[in-house]
Amino acid sequence: MKHGLAVVFFLLVFKTLSVAHADTVSSEVCYLPVEQPKILAQLNAADPTISISSDNVTLTDNQQAHFIGNVEITYRDTLLLAPRANFSSTAQNMTADGGLTYFNKVLQVSASRFTADLAHNQASLDDANYQFAAQAGRGYAKQLTASEDQLVLEQALFTTCPSNDNSWALHAKEINIEADEGWGEAHHAIFRIKDIPVLYLPYITFPVNEQRRSGLLLPKIGSSQKLGVDFELPYYLNLAPNYDLTLTPRYMSKRGAQLKSEFRYLTEAHQGSLQLEYLNSDNEKDSDFGARYLSHFSHLSDLTPRLRAFIDVTDVSDDAYISELGSDYSNQSDTQLLREAALNYYGEQVHSQLRVQSFEILGNYNKAYSSLPELSLTSAKPVALFPGINFAWQAQYAHFYNDEAAIDRANRLHLEPSISLPFVTPAFEFTAEASLLYTYYQQHTSDNSLEIDPSVTRTVPKIRLHSRLNFEREYDWFGAPALQTFEPQIQYLYIPYREQSPIGLYDTTRLQDDYYGLFRINRYSGLDRINEANQLTVGWTSRFYDNVDNELFRFSLGQIFFLKQPSMSADLLEDFSSSESMLAAELIWHWYRKWYFSSAVQYDVDSNEVMKSSASLDYRASDKSLFQLNHRFSRAVSGVEIRQLGVLGTMPVTDNWQLVGSYYRDLTNRRMIDLSFGMQYESCCWAVRLVAKRQVMTDLNLPVGNFAQASQLDSSVGIQFVLKGFGDSAGFGVTDMLSNGIFNYRRPYLLTN
Repeated sequence: MKHGLAVVFFLLVFKTLSVAHADTVSSEVCYLPVEQPKILAQLNAADPTISISSDNVTLTDNQQAHFIGNVEITYRDTLLLAPRANFSSTAQNMTADGGLTYFNKVLQVSASRFTADLAHNQASLDDANYQFAAQAGRGYAKQLTASEDQLVLEQALFTTCPSNDNSWALHAKEINIEADEGWGEAHHAIFRIKDIPVLYLPYITFPVNEQRRSGLLLPKIGSSQKLGVDFELPYYLNLAPNYDLTLTPRYMSKRGAQLKSEFRYLTEAHQGSLQLEYLNSDNEKDSDFGARYLSHFSHLSDLTPRLRAFIDVTDVSDDAYISELGSDYSNQSDTQLLREAALNYYGEQVHSQLRVQSFEILGNYNKAYSSLPELSLTSAKPVALFPGINFAWQAQYAHFYNDEAAIDRANRLHLEPSISLPFVTPAFEFTAEASLLYTYYQQHTSDNSLEIDPSVTRTVPKIRLHSRLNFEREYDWFGAPALQTFEPQIQYLYIPYREQSPIGLYDTTRLQDDYYGLFRINRYSGLDRINEANQLTVGWTSRFYDNVDNELFRFSLGQIFFLKQPSMSADLLEDFSSSESMLAAELIWHWYRKWYFSSAVQYDVDSNEVMKSSASLDYRASDKSLFQLNHRFSRAVSGVEIRQLGVLGTMPVTDNWQLVGSYYRDLTNRRMIDLSFGMQYESCCWAVRLVAKRQVMTDLNLPVGNFAQASQLDSSVGIQFVLKGFGDSAGFGVTDMLSNGIFNYRRPYLLTN
């Protein structure tokens, strides 16, 4: 028999309970989903009718109904099964007992007794055991009382461990959940590990949906030689729906107390953040050293569909702040901080950018020029002068300032019109391009003893011819069908010699001559140096693809041939020389299953010397099983030769145990520069990690290349414990342990990516 009862169903609040953990409990492979009745998939969440069926039903005075045997109650997408149930229309209540089970799509609950007050839309269950259907998470409540907007659990328990696993659990005398507020609160809560109480919390709050609320976040703790014990306890302030503030008191036993803050905001057209870190007094510094601070401000505005503004500024109190105290916004090995603000307009005919930019150089390095301001204009698209002939242009004005340089102020105006003749097909492409580069400088010095040209004009024509072919053929790749391509290209570049020694170096540096760099038009960044060129650049690339278009192999080789040897100018330092006839090669090879090999080399044919090289052997079965052996060499980095060898990897020992390690060695100076070793245990409901590190301490006050003095090593050890489903477990993957050293692990570029 089925009866339609126009009452509010009592189990609505169980959906509220399921929301409480839907975003905080991650599903685990070791967790087996709950098998639910097939009828549940047939229920309609939009159907407001209550249906009750049973083997027998007895009616008394048309006011009371007694359901006996296989009682089945459905409402919307929920199901309740019980051996017996009673309904009273006069008292407006419903009861069920004898051992009942409740199901919805995300939750299963078993209880000994159910009582519902239909007049007040309130229900309660005794001895309620709940289990999430498709994710880890279960619990118990001696009594569960529910209404439309509130859920109260007495003598409650919650854990994400599987059944019969008491690794950890949260016990609370009372848990209150208010659906409208989006938050729950627990009174007299006790964390138990293996049924042993380890932490008592008289009062805690937690989210039950995506709404935010002010409160304490998870603490961070660590230890190192340079900081001592390092403890952080963040406090989150939900100031408004679109902006918030996080205050983080930090205590370092060797340094003192520090306050860190982060303010974030978001509107329809604007977003950004402001970070401040302040240490009033550093115990490791002299008393007159003063306060230490870091500030970081980033902002992005879409003012109109065509107008965008951007700001990114970082400032520190002293050069050693980042290397000694660390920061969430910069790497400890950074030697410069960027400060930039830009306003971009994307027009139909002209793209423009107004920018101010400066760099704060940390350590014993010369101060860099600031561009205050820089205005760039570029044609939005080529203009067809004649059929097949396009015209484009760009222009720039910049004002440079550096009060520590010989030329303390300079203005630069640059104009560059160009015409091009492109011809492109799938198998062949050819481009002929001619440009005229006109640059005018105004230069000022405060030192009257220096012979500085107050104004300099430079006009340079440029001709470029570039052609590329694409050949394909079917090929047998170790017994499997494959496709091979051969892509030769050739470029002729002509730029006549111009004397540029009267021009200062404001934003110019030598670019790297990798394979793709061989085909650059200018071998320098910026505009202060334009290299002379009467040269051919010849190169080719060959690729292999399998029968589903996965790239298996790629090799590129190219070289510059000078038709006329470039003139040497006495003003150019060695790093700015453009006379090398460079040969460059690159190789990437997916050579066996999960194994990859990559290599690159830059070779100076004139001096018969390798200028730069790198090689990497990678194995990637998964994020929990990877290996990398790498080597890098550079003949001159700020005048210092660099040779480094690194090895790193992660290896699962058992299903639960994982080992992680990395080692980097400076081969030039024969010493270790970075070492880390970690162990991690991870089960379905908890994880623990132990990491030990030893690495070179950065000292930016030492001269460049003075490795004899830069021999101090910093040792640290840390432990992290996570209860899954009751805290943020983000960033607990094993690969993130390889991303916290001087040399961060970077996923290599793989052909199958």
